[in-house]
Amino acid sequence: MATCPRCLGALTEGHKCRPIWIRRLRHQAGTTTLGGLLGAFIHLLVAPDGLPIMGFVIGGLFFFGLHEAIRPE
Repeated sequence: MATCPRCLGALTEGHKCRPIWIRRLRHQAGTTTLGGLLGAFIHLLVAPDGLPIMGFVIGGLFFFGLHEAIRPE
């Protein structure tokens, strides 16, 4: 069966591509949140008396950049 070059879904007779930007936004938000939580956890392990917000920001930015770097497009 043929696949759609835009969304990689099955190319049937009544095929309509779903908005791809929604899927990209979900993946990006999930990756950034996961990185932020991991960064906050590591920050709490290293400096337990400080606020983990700096770790959240640094981890989120790191994972955001990592996701952009390995994105296939």
